[in-house]
Amino acid sequence: MLVKSPSDSVSRRERWLNASPAVLGLLLWSLIVLVPDGLLLFLTAKNVVAQWYPSVPGEITHSAEQREVSESFDAKVRFRYVVNGQELTGQRLHFLNLRDTSQPSKAQRTLARYPVGQRVDVIYNPNDPSDSALDRTLNGMPLSFVLFLLPFNLLMVAGWGWVSRRVRGLRSLPLRRDGDRWCVLPTNGQPWVVALTIAGLMSIVSIFVVGVGGWSDHLSVMIAVWIVVLGLSGLAYWHTRTLVLREKPVLMLNDGLATVTWPPSADTLVLSIARSRLLAIEMMDDQQSGGADVSSRSYSILLRFTGDDGQPTQRVAFQTTNSLEATSMLEWLEQWTGLPVGQVSNLPIQH
Repeated sequence: MLVKSPSDSVSRRERWLNASPAVLGLLLWSLIVLVPDGLLLFLTAKNVVAQWYPSVPGEITHSAEQREVSESFDAKVRFRYVVNGQELTGQRLHFLNLRDTSQPSKAQRTLARYPVGQRVDVIYNPNDPSDSALDRTLNGMPLSFVLFLLPFNLLMVAGWGWVSRRVRGLRSLPLRRDGDRWCVLPTNGQPWVVALTIAGLMSIVSIFVVGVGGWSDHLSVMIAVWIVVLGLSGLAYWHTRTLVLREKPVLMLNDGLATVTWPPSADTLVLSIARSRLLAIEMMDDQQSGGADVSSRSYSILLRFTGDDGQPTQRVAFQTTNSLEATSMLEWLEQWTGLPVGQVSNLPIQH
């Protein structure tokens, strides 16, 4: 969950300055991504408008196969036509002008369809007769290219989302807000992150399958692919969000009552204390308790407080294997309680 620190003295201007290197990199990445996005949008809109363009008879004057890169081929076709007594030439097969050169058989089928001397209907822009093509079919190529560009756009969106969170002082923590209570959860589900990750991975797999199968211009196939991608992404979001909402908290911090509560578990009893009884916050990792395997290293955040017997004691508030998550949670708890982070002590852990 995205939460703001209970107290934050860092100004928005300082946050912008801290995030400026990332902003410059994102501006460059956004430019690289938005140029093909804009071009695809322009060509798709143009093809839609071309559904109302007039047509005139024409003739194929050139039809040949051209090797592009390695084993990729493309069909090169030129044609001539007459509009208002003026003879014009063109070479675009489709108003989309999006070529798929990965399948040599497609180039061969195109050449067989448009041999030299073949009479054809040429569609042209009435405002600019030289703007012409032989086909204006609404096919699956735009959806195919959007699928190809999806991972790059997701990275751009994720990057700007990260900058926005940094500037606004938000951080992603395993917390859930229930009324006046902050519920500390065992894990941070992040439904949107999971959904967008699934969408990006599915788009990469799908574009590979579509390319191998030669289905990039099949509208029905691309619609079905997008239904699968969006459906699985939505399912991942719903499932993760459901788990987050059902997750039992390991700690509850009540703003209204100013209390800290540990819910009951299999091996611990419920414990609720006033925030005024808190003494300090501590973080302990397994290396400090004798562990040596960095790959299985875990972190425990402890709250030290005055027990019912008047003696200082401590209890685990949060555990994780993610050091960044542990540090962020430690800072958030420090600001919520208004207490300093103390040294790890040998006090008994209350159950």
